[in-house]
Amino acid sequence: MAMMRVVTGARFGLGRLRRWWLSLVLPVVAIGLALLLGAVVMLSSGFSPLDAYSGLFQGAFGTLPQFAETLNEATPLLLIGLGITVAFRAGAFNIGGVGQEYLGALAAVVVGGKFAGLPGGLHLALATLAGFVAGGLWAAPAALLKVRFGINEVITSILLNYIAIYFIDYMISGPIHAPGFTAAPTSFPVQPNATFPILVRGSDLNAGFFLALLALVVIFVLLRSTTWGYRIRLVGLNREAARHAGVHVDRVYLLSFFISGALAGLAGAIEILGYRYQLITGFAPNTGYDAIAVALLGGLNPGGVGLAALFFGALANGASAMEAIAQLPSQLADIVRTLAILAVLAVSSPVILDLVRRRQHAGEETGGGDLSSVRAAGPDGQPPTSRLEPETFVAE
Repeated sequence: MAMMRVVTGARFGLGRLRRWWLSLVLPVVAIGLALLLGAVVMLSSGFSPLDAYSGLFQGAFGTLPQFAETLNEATPLLLIGLGITVAFRAGAFNIGGVGQEYLGALAAVVVGGKFAGLPGGLHLALATLAGFVAGGLWAAPAALLKVRFGINEVITSILLNYIAIYFIDYMISGPIHAPGFTAAPTSFPVQPNATFPILVRGSDLNAGFFLALLALVVIFVLLRSTTWGYRIRLVGLNREAARHAGVHVDRVYLLSFFISGALAGLAGAIEILGYRYQLITGFAPNTGYDAIAVALLGGLNPGGVGLAALFFGALANGASAMEAIAQLPSQLADIVRTLAILAVLAVSSPVILDLVRRRQHAGEETGGGDLSSVRAAGPDGQPPTSRLEPETFVAE
């Protein structure tokens, strides 16, 4: 018996060591593969990869303002990536980061643009909080539809993205349109006392960056050292086992979705209150989707998500310098950036395929392979206590 415990413990230790090693190696492989594919594309087009990547590095880290701008580009990616990490850890696919970010930005504009008589610190805090809450509330319908009716949250969260985009277009064209003539639909500006101070002159990096760092620490502690974090991970690993262990699965699922949306809303609020100051149509069309790659590249670990956000921020900020120094066409720079995302997804494919396979297996066990199917009765012929299918999710 003692020998069995020793062997089991050794296997468990080796398993943890293997996962830890893979969490370090896979991101490096993804980045290396992205750079290699980008170099092949540039060589085939008659451009020098060395000049291009040298320009990319100089544009992202060459001077203090350039490095600050890289951090500014990484801030929304970090926040939304952390939110996706929380949702994925709970087995929830929140693909609605774009819409949640947009609603957070809208709430920040409305609160930050009104109430001119409020003290500066209070006004800024209320506008930021409004963005945080708005993002979480916009994520709630997808989670509620999943819990109550078993509707696939991937579909509903994507559809909510489009609703949010068109709603923002309506708002800035009418109810919150800036006074006077503007070349494009634009909202009224936020009050000067409701903005984050700029940290580095010559860049857009603002004090909202510290909120992103605080969120990183809070999410790390939440997932690693709290009862709620344990419940989130347990629900993500096996909802049915979590239910039998006494965990309120629906509550954990809803909370994780709300946190995920709220962090995306906070990202939108920081963009508006930090350096944009007005809401325009399509101000961040890809950030919410890029953050999915950031979360996967970071291995669904808060620290890894921070490094992945820095990498994608460097790609975004260094692209213009890469075009100028290497005379690289903007379309080719976009191809390199897209290849980086594809490389991340390719390296993460074993985890994604394993998750899909487990979801299909769970659907077959409950009466059908349709992921959005709802069980008609529980194990004793009674109505089920939850509409969530018993799914599993592997994320350490």
